Amino acid sequence: MGQISVEKSGLPGSDLSGNQHFRSFAEGLSPLAIAKQLNQAAIPGPEGRPWLDTTIRGHATRGTGILRNELYIGRMVWNRMRYLKDPATGKRVSRMNPKEEWSTMEVPSLRIVDQELWDQVQGRLANIRDASGANKPDRPKFWEKRRAKHLLTNKVFCACCGHVLSAFGGDYLACGPARRRGTCSNRTSLKRARLESAVIEALRHNLMDPEAVGAFVTEFTAEWNRLAAESNANRVQEQNRLNVIQRKLDKM
Repeated sequence: MGQISVEKSGLPGSDLSGNQHFRSFAEGLSPLAIAKQLNQAAIPGPEGRPWLDTTIRGHATRGTGILRNELYIGRMVWNRMRYLKDPATGKRVSRMNPKEEWSTMEVPSLRIVDQELWDQVQGRLANIRDASGANKPDRPKFWEKRRAKHLLTNKVFCACCGHVLSAFGGDYLACGPARRRGTCSNRTSLKRARLESAVIEALRHNLMDPEAVGAFVTEFTAEWNRLAAESNANRVQEQNRLNVIQRKLDKM
């Protein structure tokens, strides 16, 4: 098959050359390796962003991602999800609709992956999911728990690309774009506990420097005076409002 244009097909990502990525996965290449190959070839991902392994693999239940998108075999599915506004955060959240509410339409003109290859890919995805324990009913649901905030969360950055370092493994920090996208060359990982100890030790010595203490006292005093002045101004305004209201009550 020739190249399929995104504008014509509605398929995610850049122009895809036939069954290339499906075959790569079927032959044993991981979604992470495929994503890195696309990034190294400077092929833009969805919305122009770098490719991630999750963009390739997708979500098993929601049918997202390159390898699970049925549009590649000429089947259009919609109404899988509905979107609600979380009253606590104000953010939009997605919820799956019951499968009987999904709508499906065959569009064979959009097929670019043959059925045999599709079935082979879905079989490997299912085997990987089974091996990981994702189908076990008693598996830990980490996504339902709030992740712990550490001392240096969102405060340590990669020296090469400037991206915030992410948690990897049990207790390590590393550059996410280098590990998951292949867009950065910095693959160094740091032990979180050692890094936190080094930062605390540096703060212990440097924060008590006389110049630093003097600057802190000056800034603290200025900020305290500013807040006190604002408080006094607000107190006068509130007292004036109270006097106006009291006069109105007396007239009534």
